[in-house]
Amino acid sequence: MTVESSTTPETKELIVDFMKTHHSGTLATSDIAGNPYASVVYYGFTDDLTICFATKSETQKYKNIEENKNVAFVIYDEVAQLSMQISGTVKIVQDEDTRRDIIRTMFQKSAQISKRELPPAEKLYAGEYVALKLTPTVMRMAVYARPDSQGDDLYETLLFSK
Repeated sequence: MTVESSTTPETKELIVDFMKTHHSGTLATSDIAGNPYASVVYYGFTDDLTICFATKSETQKYKNIEENKNVAFVIYDEVAQLSMQISGTVKIVQDEDTRRDIIRTMFQKSAQISKRELPPAEKLYAGEYVALKLTPTVMRMAVYARPDSQGDDLYETLLFSK
């Protein structure tokens, strides 16, 4: 996976810096009929900007992903007035070591932020944990607090190709 194009030379760096300082986002899925569903997940990411997250096998988001691999993911910072919208496809992680690492990351980020021992997913009776990877096709950051912006210069966009 490579970055096909970006808005500015600094786009990837801005996006990586933003993702490093945020640990949860809203995942939007839909079933095969197109019925939408959104939920919040803790995430990590790899050097190629693949988003990694975990859920349980009987959740609505997982059932939707099984039917429709296309998703959207949003991260928002209220103070900075900055949002990141990511679209792409999700695949199930089969490698057991990678799966454990992704689930461990979810537990760590949840504990770090909420100051609670268990993440919300642990409280669900919804099957076993499943680790997933969202491969982005588009990442678009809107920087609303930019001084003197004139519409299109609000955005930093990365387009990906395989």
